[in-house]
Amino acid sequence: AMQGAETIIAINKDPRAPIFNIADYGIVDDFKNIIPILRERIKEIR
Repeated sequence: AMQGAETIIAINKDPRAPIFNIADYGIVDDFKNIIPILRERIKEIR
């Protein structure tokens, strides 16, 4: 699924997580803190 993704956003508490090597954007935090904010921002731009 990620292979065909146009943009990859990685969210992980570990700044050394391998996903950050392939992500277009990276956020070091708990996803529980970020998802509600990200959801609202996406609604704003749609």
